Amino acid sequence: MKKTFVGITMALCTLVLPNTARADEGMWVVGNISARTDSVLHSLGLELTAEQLYSSEKPSLSNVVVQFGGHCSGAIVSPDGLVFTNHHCGYDNIQSHSTVKNDYLKNGFFAKSYKDELPNEGLYVLLHLKTVDITDRILSNIPDSVKGDERSRMIDSIANVVTEQVNYPKDGIVGDVTPFYKGSKYFLTVYQRYDDVRLVCAPPQCLGEYGGDTDNWIWPRQTCDFSVFRIYAGKDNRPAQYSKDNVPYKPVAYAKVSTQGFSAGDYVMTLGYPGSTERYLSSYGIQTMCSKNMVTHQSLDLILDIMKKASRANDEIRIKYAYKQKRIGNGWKFYLGLVTAIDNLKVLDEKRAVEAQVNKWILSNPVAHAKYVGVLDSLKAIYASEEEKICTQSLFNCAFAYGSDILSFVLFKNMYGTYEGDLSFGERVKQAYKNIDIETDKKLFAASLKNYLAKTTNDRYKPLDLIKEIDSLYHGDVDAYVENLYSKSIFTKPEALALVKNFTDVASDPMIDYAMSIAAIVGELHGSSNSSEYERLLGEAIREMNSSMDYYPDANFTLRLSCGVFEPIHFGADAIGLKDGARDLVTHPQSFLDKHEKEPDNYDYRLIAPVYKWMKSGKFSKKYLDPNTGKLPLCYLTTNDIVGGNSGSGMYDSKGRLVGLAFDGNWESLSCTVKYNTSLQRCIGVDVRWILSVIEDYFKGSRLIKELTIE
Repeated sequence: MKKTFVGITMALCTLVLPNTARADEGMWVVGNISARTDSVLHSLGLELTAEQLYSSEKPSLSNVVVQFGGHCSGAIVSPDGLVFTNHHCGYDNIQSHSTVKNDYLKNGFFAKSYKDELPNEGLYVLLHLKTVDITDRILSNIPDSVKGDERSRMIDSIANVVTEQVNYPKDGIVGDVTPFYKGSKYFLTVYQRYDDVRLVCAPPQCLGEYGGDTDNWIWPRQTCDFSVFRIYAGKDNRPAQYSKDNVPYKPVAYAKVSTQGFSAGDYVMTLGYPGSTERYLSSYGIQTMCSKNMVTHQSLDLILDIMKKASRANDEIRIKYAYKQKRIGNGWKFYLGLVTAIDNLKVLDEKRAVEAQVNKWILSNPVAHAKYVGVLDSLKAIYASEEEKICTQSLFNCAFAYGSDILSFVLFKNMYGTYEGDLSFGERVKQAYKNIDIETDKKLFAASLKNYLAKTTNDRYKPLDLIKEIDSLYHGDVDAYVENLYSKSIFTKPEALALVKNFTDVASDPMIDYAMSIAAIVGELHGSSNSSEYERLLGEAIREMNSSMDYYPDANFTLRLSCGVFEPIHFGADAIGLKDGARDLVTHPQSFLDKHEKEPDNYDYRLIAPVYKWMKSGKFSKKYLDPNTGKLPLCYLTTNDIVGGNSGSGMYDSKGRLVGLAFDGNWESLSCTVKYNTSLQRCIGVDVRWILSVIEDYFKGSRLIKELTIE
């Protein structure tokens, strides 16, 4: 579905977990919790009523949740609009303010007053206002005979009309129509957008990113993954574009903070915006997903290696590529971990068993036979015919969108007209090239092109004219071709390029010729999969077959509640990703220091001198120490069900008080895109006391502590 804004929907439908699932599975829909769901939550320890969790009339816990920047979650924690989110969620904004002289990534940042808080171009938060079920309005206008792309176009057309009826840009009011169950249901959500969001505090990178790729999805963790922003508004508290006259936003509600601590088995919940899951995807879809993910992992590995080497050799390059390197590094490990976890947990075997059961039901039920016969056969045939194309699409994106930023600027930002904002060409250049190092970009360009040519076997998806040119003029030497291209193209000379008035003025540039040869492939790779209609029907068949069960919908960046408990890892010591201390529920400062001191050459465990001195001194405010151990708690484990997009989600105790922020999971949790396993999967959170200690003890930031309501 075409969307003007990223969707944030709290679906007003009664959904609970399948009977076979434990209570802490599922991304529960907030807004209309059934009696059974409410009973499950309270049996785990929740002390809030359904109305205290969500109300369209009164302040509730849902009002403290923000969708942060279109890709993360956050929590409002003060009456003056302070927002806690993850360090990696605010990473690109921290990077944008960093220079070699003022290296806020490396050294951290703390605003001593309101006037020191830094504005961030393009950063916004969304606050939920209202959700309405419009399934009938959408689907009653779609004839049963309409399928595929035509059905999607008709739905988009109706959805656009609906959203236009509620959009009120003057007050930041925007609507979004979001599909559930792959298009079996549709909801309109109305929310308010605030565009003046300023950076207040960010820990040094060696705290906020401690462990880096080495520890990503690994337990135990000691990462202080937080950053602090503030929402600003006009003097009437309504949304306003950045102005020095804006004032801190006064929220409807904000979260209280608990330093009380917890024990194993205590109730904990997350409220945030999980991005995407495919838990009802067919076995054929999962097989294709695995093939695609391994192609992506291999391609990103090349890109990541080049950026790491360049960044570690030069601080200026490190700052320029910090956000891109982090984003690609996260994906690189995720794609490998997802495939590994799917294999380890025998997910395909389970899916095939369910599909055999569904097929038997379809064949034995005349009504179901009329609606669903042939669905599984169709899915098998479609994925078999489309897998090569799907994998090549991923290879193409890695090579020509994630590799060279210069090529991305030419091909996607200009030739395809996707550049956002009403900017002059010179302004586009200035914005795009601020994070490009020409020599590094050239290496990324060459490596990505060579990888695409080597991995693509079907001539249909190859730039054949380009290959002929490289073979005839450069004797097949891609590096020589790229060297010549970069020496002649004005796109590798940003100072000269910035003086150009229009993109068409450089239409004869050799980089344009190259981009056009690549663009020719797009037509062959274009088009959505034909599987979506049959995946939707398969999901309907499963729900109809098990009509006594209730199924939560797949995550789709809509507000969800996940309930669970604080619980350490119990399963085998030989499990992937477990290190010393893997049985612990909580990590402490000594384990933080141990990693640095035992592996001094590991870049991911590096510490700047002030951080090492502070951590070694153990000078942490007593009020943040755990009353049982006398130690500062760093990170902890819970059974909450989260995925990407949940990053920065507040984690709340039974009374609805903030106890930390979700930021990661263990290696086994990587299968959660397609399967949740309560006994194996864990959510990793950063303890709010670790956050508060960094703010107060390291930064001496009592001005922020005074804003909070700490219990």
